[in-house]
Amino acid sequence: MKAIKIRIVYLFFLTVLWGLSGCTLFGLDLQEDYDRTPHTLDPKLNRTAWQYLKDRATGTSSDNLIFSRMLEGIRYAEIDSNEYKKPGRTYIFLHNDAISRGSTPPNDSFFGANLVNGKAATNWNSYSKEFVRRYFEYLIIEGEYSHYTLPPIQSVTVKTLAPAGSLSALPTGVTRHSSSAFSPNPESQMTLQVLNSSPSNTSDYPVQLNGVRNVRTSSLLATNGVVHVIDRFLTTTVPQ
Repeated sequence: MKAIKIRIVYLFFLTVLWGLSGCTLFGLDLQEDYDRTPHTLDPKLNRTAWQYLKDRATGTSSDNLIFSRMLEGIRYAEIDSNEYKKPGRTYIFLHNDAISRGSTPPNDSFFGANLVNGKAATNWNSYSKEFVRRYFEYLIIEGEYSHYTLPPIQSVTVKTLAPAGSLSALPTGVTRHSSSAFSPNPESQMTLQVLNSSPSNTSDYPVQLNGVRNVRTSSLLATNGVVHVIDRFLTTTVPQ
């Protein structure tokens, strides 16, 4: 019985040794340890905010058309593209989903949240150019605010490019249909903060705007400032 056990152990070691040598015999290298060093995505865009927007709005693939509706709005409102090239700013970019999704846009998209005569809009020219222009100006912040510069947890109130008084009322015929009700914002301000939690498995400590909208892709570093991307409607109402 003892001899049988010794034989079994001996055969086991022979099998292991044969397997290891077999890798060399058949020209296969032994598996090395997997590199577990984490690699952080480079946040640098190596281009201006404007060039990044155009590159991701006028491409040939769906991935490079995610800002196409935003670009349409900028052109409709006749906003000078140089506003997206000036340094020292933070730019909020609208993913197509933040503007319209489906044939009946939901109320967490711009077209669904800002009804025209009681109906969801289907394109930018449903609104006045001034209304669209003021909203896009609101999405440009004086100063650079990102995970690298914002204080932890604390909310920061910042100045936007929208003129004071321009966000005090909705235009005639436009009504707000959203969980974020409209309130006057006479100083055209916005709040930003870095949350001290992870609301979902795809959102770790996100930047939050106006206390309601979590940024989808944050702290992208353009050569002239910071870019944050949102995929849902951002109200111009600031927390009280």
